[in-house]
Amino acid sequence: MNVTIGQPVKDLKGKILLDAGKDVLEWAKRAPLTGEYLKKKIKFRENPQLVEDLMTVYQIAPYNNILEGWAPNLREWIGEMYGPAMAFDELKLQRTRDPYAYRHNLIITMVGSRMLELWIKAAPTVRKAFQAFLFHDLGKSRVAATILEKSETLNDLERRAIKEHPLTSFVLNSAYWGDVNHLCAEVALHHHEDRIGTGYPTGIKTNSLILDILGAVDRFDALISERPFRFKKFSSREAFDLLKKDTEEGKFEGDVLRALVALVRKEKITDLKKIKLGTIGRSEVQK
Repeated sequence: MNVTIGQPVKDLKGKILLDAGKDVLEWAKRAPLTGEYLKKKIKFRENPQLVEDLMTVYQIAPYNNILEGWAPNLREWIGEMYGPAMAFDELKLQRTRDPYAYRHNLIITMVGSRMLELWIKAAPTVRKAFQAFLFHDLGKSRVAATILEKSETLNDLERRAIKEHPLTSFVLNSAYWGDVNHLCAEVALHHHEDRIGTGYPTGIKTNSLILDILGAVDRFDALISERPFRFKKFSSREAFDLLKKDTEEGKFEGDVLRALVALVRKEKITDLKKIKLGTIGRSEVQK
């Protein structure tokens, strides 16, 4: 599969990680990753602005219902997790450049981690997913604001720029973590794919509870939020109806939506289907 990048991918200091016109999956097979970005690491809990921003999600309706009583001491829950300093710098850029995307990302991180615990009880696994949720969309900051905020129909070049952002996110995470197979990199690459192969950028059929949860929360929050390209935002009920169509088509597991609905409505969750964690990567990304 040929997945070329239209614009060069650069780190925040301007270093080119991947030239324009290159196949991202081919790059991944022989990416010259040295781990240089991990030489400067930051613990999550030592980033007070980020922790404070994550805490605000507890107060945002309807997510306050979902997060009520969950990880009351978030700094302690985060524990000793760390990330490359430049990845945190990417989040700082997103915070100032695109406040909506930053807030949306924090919601996915908090709500996604809370939901994952319904199926996965191993705390280290949930914390790794927390990292992946948080850093999955770094490439969005490379898309021009004029495209992200455009109210008219996007042209072909603009649509390509939007659909390339998972590729950019993958390259950035691969470089920052020094590993193309790191969970943060793989979630970044596939976060707009689905179980029936109708997503992008590669159109693969996914098999991942993490991606199911990310996709459901991503779409739900996008639907109930004010956006410049939409006449009005949807109510929670309208959003759930649209997501139900996705589950009927098989894009993600229906019980993920059932859990999300119950949490938003503060209803008791019973008899959830056992869903395996699954796998995210694909053979083309193996080095």
